[in-house]
Amino acid sequence: MHLSIFIRILIFLVGTAILFLPQWVAAETWYVKKSHTKLQAEASARSKVLSKLEQGTPVNVKKKSGKFFQVSTGGKSGWVFRFKLSKKAPAGGQDEGDVLGALGGSQKMAARESASGSSIRGLSPISEQHARKKGATSESIQAVKDMENYIVMPEQLDRFLENGKLGEYSQ
Repeated sequence: MHLSIFIRILIFLVGTAILFLPQWVAAETWYVKKSHTKLQAEASARSKVLSKLEQGTPVNVKKKSGKFFQVSTGGKSGWVFRFKLSKKAPAGGQDEGDVLGALGGSQKMAARESASGSSIRGLSPISEQHARKKGATSESIQAVKDMENYIVMPEQLDRFLENGKLGEYSQ
């Protein structure tokens, strides 16, 4: 009789362990790509924001649901848009004003792209001299400098993504 109870308890414990084994095995450590990444209550971009995570924060991925991962970090649990996470820890030094980085993570530039890339970053003193020699007006040069100083706040970017149904707000 005692052996029968022992066997039932053992079967129950083994069965319970087998049920939870996929969750233990599936847990992976990923990293937050961009500061101010939202940890949300549900797998929806419109759900309540529980907290904002900083770049490089390690998270344990527990479950995947569509475009969101259920994660835990620092005693908190919630959902993060999958493209805000990376399997590799970010190298750091990412510019907080990087709009393209906010959409998809770190943006790298190859050497062959540097000629066109330098125009994206604005005018260097040499480029400004060249522009003046080619007839660029002071107003045009100032407009480029103004664009360099323009900062898109995270809230503005979030509204843009939501209104355009982009990123985590896409259906």
